[in-house]
Amino acid sequence: MSKKQAVWLLLLSLAAASSTSCDRIESRIIARQAAKALNGDRNDLVDDQKLHVVLCGTGSPLADPQRASACTAVLAGGHFFLVDAGPGALREVALLRLPRARLDGVLLTHFHSDHIGDLGEAVMQSWVAGRKAPLPIYGGPGVERVVNGFREAYALDTGYRIAHHGAEAMPSAGGLAEAKTVMLPAPDGSAVVFDADGLKVTAFAVDHLPVEPAYGYRFEFRGRSVVISGDTKKSDNLIRQARDVDLLVHEALAARMIEPVTDYALHNGLSRWAKLTSDIVKYHTTPVEAAEVAKSAHVRVLALTHIVPPLPNFVARRMFMRGVAQTWDGKIELGKDGMHFTLPPNDTSVAVDSLS
Repeated sequence: MSKKQAVWLLLLSLAAASSTSCDRIESRIIARQAAKALNGDRNDLVDDQKLHVVLCGTGSPLADPQRASACTAVLAGGHFFLVDAGPGALREVALLRLPRARLDGVLLTHFHSDHIGDLGEAVMQSWVAGRKAPLPIYGGPGVERVVNGFREAYALDTGYRIAHHGAEAMPSAGGLAEAKTVMLPAPDGSAVVFDADGLKVTAFAVDHLPVEPAYGYRFEFRGRSVVISGDTKKSDNLIRQARDVDLLVHEALAARMIEPVTDYALHNGLSRWAKLTSDIVKYHTTPVEAAEVAKSAHVRVLALTHIVPPLPNFVARRMFMRGVAQTWDGKIELGKDGMHFTLPPNDTSVAVDSLS
């Protein structure tokens, strides 16, 4: 063997050894990531006997790179519910590592697209994660049409997954959703939609006319309470239902930040946009009005969600919150995706952190 051949042989041996070493390192890295992805769900939020609220989507129909559309997770007493499932929300649920396999149901406040757009993903992703029974979808009259529509839209996808992976891995029942129509006894009444293991969920009407039905939801667990408003104008019924709750998650639209858009449209020949933007402010609650609701209801903490318009920087956030602190001196959080509230049982504290 020549000296040149020996050098080449040595180089080839070193390359092979290096490749093998790299493969081992890459495999270890991938294994660590797989462990996190496959075993890293935050099951403690379901099992630790505290009431947890996670903002999974704090945006609106307007495109916002920082916010998914409407979605709030509530976890307590071994149960996990989503209130609404707007576009992009299930991506946030996955990134926040909420335990999708243990999803007990989705509670729809109303049927606007920014509240239901990811409903099919809620069913599919929780099924892929391991849920085996049909997923209950709660909502007012009309929820049957919504559920049946998504079921048909996802029917081919569901069939493909069963055929590919087999019914043992992907039981067909888990690929289904089940509509649960919630009827209220009176316009200002309420109805219990879930009551088990110490967790009670109550639906009540809010004012989002001409959208009807439109519901808010109250959660109670071991002496703690949360109300999620859904979309609504300032509502006396919501104030009654939120009386003395620990946490009020309330929608907020800054009308005074929308009005200049309407003026611009009117004066620049964009009459259709002027009509749409002027209509929007009529059936939502301003940040100041949400603070008035919190004050009237004597809540402990107010968290603003369904943020309109998008708030890309500090200046916009200050404009959005102007007047809120002067209206109510309680604790107020401008909601963002991943914000997490922990309410220990039989206590008064509300801890706030981020799961992002």
